[in-house]
Amino acid sequence: MQACFCFHGDLSFLLRPRWRTTRQIVLPMTRAASIKDAIEAFGPPHTEIGDIVCNGRPVDFSWPVQAGQQFDLYPVTSPWDVTRPSFLRPVPLPALAFLADGSVGRLARLLRMAGFDTRYHPSWQASDLLDIVIREPRVLLSRNLDLLKRKQVIFGRAIRAETGLAQLREVLALFGITELAQALSRCLDCNAPLEPVEKTRILHRLEPLTRRYFEAFRLCRSCDRIYWAGSHVDGMRRLLFA
Repeated sequence: MQACFCFHGDLSFLLRPRWRTTRQIVLPMTRAASIKDAIEAFGPPHTEIGDIVCNGRPVDFSWPVQAGQQFDLYPVTSPWDVTRPSFLRPVPLPALAFLADGSVGRLARLLRMAGFDTRYHPSWQASDLLDIVIREPRVLLSRNLDLLKRKQVIFGRAIRAETGLAQLREVLALFGITELAQALSRCLDCNAPLEPVEKTRILHRLEPLTRRYFEAFRLCRSCDRIYWAGSHVDGMRRLLFA
């Protein structure tokens, strides 16, 4: 006896090569498995799934696959509001916040530049990232499908785009973000929010030309880095708002 699986939308992008051009996958059932295990055997992590329908009925990731069943797998759709409960993810996030692994380091910096709470460190291993998502409710961003398949990861995104700027556009589109009201409000190095600081308090740390031509400054209380609206800020704004 067999079970049928149909992956809709852009989930085909994540299927293993042998199935990418197959509209409906039909396989014999040789062992007991949950639908989560079956989905991930085909390639896509569970984080990419927005809805699972078995013989016309919504089911969750623990549903046992049996012969004679027809599964329709649908992707997470935009705009994805992770602060609202859903059938597959009944416990929502308190706010939209990100965790990035080493495969999307450029994206992490751009998200911080755009004003989003984004934890990232290039030295973090899979165990470090999993520890963080257990302690902190965040969306894990990665191009590592095996990492996203780990059961500790509830919210995640397998980044499709290749370049950092295209990846940023992908994330903004997924979450329906059209305005960057908090752009340039976080430290690019450590992610902490920036705070205004009196020029007189940091005067001794400024280069002569910076001291002469700029009056408004912000400080990262975490790493003590100083920020001001120099020509580099114009470049960052052009990058974000192009």
